[in-house]
Amino acid sequence: MKQSIGWHKDKWLDIENIYISANDRGLKFGDGIFETVLIKKNNAVLIDEHIQRLENSNRVLNMNLNINKSHLKNIISLGIKKLSLKNEQLGSIRINYSRGLNKGRSIRINKDQQEDYKNNLWIEFYIIKPSFSPISTFISQTEKRNQYSLINQCKTFSYNQSIQVLIEANKKLFDDCLILNTADELCCGSTFNIILKRNNVWMTPRKESGCLQGIMVKKAIKLKIIKEDLILPKFYNDDILIAINSLSCRQINRVNDIKFTTTFDPKYFWELLYE
Repeated sequence: MKQSIGWHKDKWLDIENIYISANDRGLKFGDGIFETVLIKKNNAVLIDEHIQRLENSNRVLNMNLNINKSHLKNIISLGIKKLSLKNEQLGSIRINYSRGLNKGRSIRINKDQQEDYKNNLWIEFYIIKPSFSPISTFISQTEKRNQYSLINQCKTFSYNQSIQVLIEANKKLFDDCLILNTADELCCGSTFNIILKRNNVWMTPRKESGCLQGIMVKKAIKLKIIKEDLILPKFYNDDILIAINSLSCRQINRVNDIKFTTTFDPKYFWELLYE
């Protein structure tokens, strides 16, 4: 049983055999968009919501990706079959789209080079084990989100800021990092959205904070489990703080010097949203 498989240029390949040109803008400049989707019971969960967000990223960044939804879903269905998940195994899908080959050394976009659906799209399939273990977090002192940037609305290849805050947290012996915006409002984690329960009310940083609203958070808002709010980085011992994304849900047991005393079952919460 393969642990992973990939699709590129109408071919099924081992992940390590998917080769991207050195002139690809995704490689050179991080000029690409992606989505990560959970596979559960051999189905791509919330796939329509992920495709919708991919289309939004495409529109905001002027990628000119003409998404053929039925074709994309057919590839995904076949990839899930090839992954051959057994019993209760879970998997993940990463849909990648680069703006395409660059012409010359400039960052200038050459439209005749960018519209190539088959070459610019590649998809990865993995067998995974989602994480529900608690984590400690540190509030980054070096990086902040620009709440006015359009890029915050998109899931892009560029994860440099997230990598830097993770390094910062690890150097201080924390598992991960929380990021504020330029107004010192709580925004997000390195690779996750934040959900806070206080005074029996569940809330999440508002979109205006500069966070990318995750599919799971969007689902929780739709179900009226949580609401968006302006949240300042001031915490109390009886708060419940959750780090959540499509592939994990973890309780944050510490932020800087504040240790939380209330326990919570993040797996139950995560699975509730995937019902």
